[in-house]
Amino acid sequence: MARLILVNGAPGSGKSTIAHALAQETPMSLALEIDTIKHSLGRWDDDSQASGLHARRLGLVLAGEHLAAGLDVVIGQYVARAAFIEQLEELADLHVAEFHELVLDLDAVALARRLARRAGDPTRREHGVNNQLVGPEDAPALVQSIGKLLLSRPLAHRVDARGSLSATLTRVRAALEKAPK
Repeated sequence: MARLILVNGAPGSGKSTIAHALAQETPMSLALEIDTIKHSLGRWDDDSQASGLHARRLGLVLAGEHLAAGLDVVIGQYVARAAFIEQLEELADLHVAEFHELVLDLDAVALARRLARRAGDPTRREHGVNNQLVGPEDAPALVQSIGKLLLSRPLAHRVDARGSLSATLTRVRAALEKAPK
């Protein structure tokens, strides 16, 4: 059975890296980057909110096609409101796929350190754009937004992301193994 896996978390928590690593473990699995779609839209930054919503709509179509082929989709995306998650759940149901909702959990101090490190040494192309939108001073609000979302998402699995990337990936794999099928 195909799986649709959402790796949610604040910017800088490692969700895109984790999503990409998970996708590499299964043949033809898709690491779907909603932000890459958004940044591919012409003049996306003229209206970042509208372009982000449109990128999510495009991502749902792409994910649906991949799931229809019986293949896994892994999405690493910061989601602070339940609407997009609910759309992903509906998509998984439509394609009789497993839906897994993981949230990379960091406290504000650890997140601020990661965002500062990323600003000083961006390792991915999109970090240049993202560093202009969010910085270490935003960490408390980002952590709070995830906490607020989790109040409405009791089945989301929190994954401790304070350690190394490999340790977090091990915890993510364990969460997926324990999840009901």
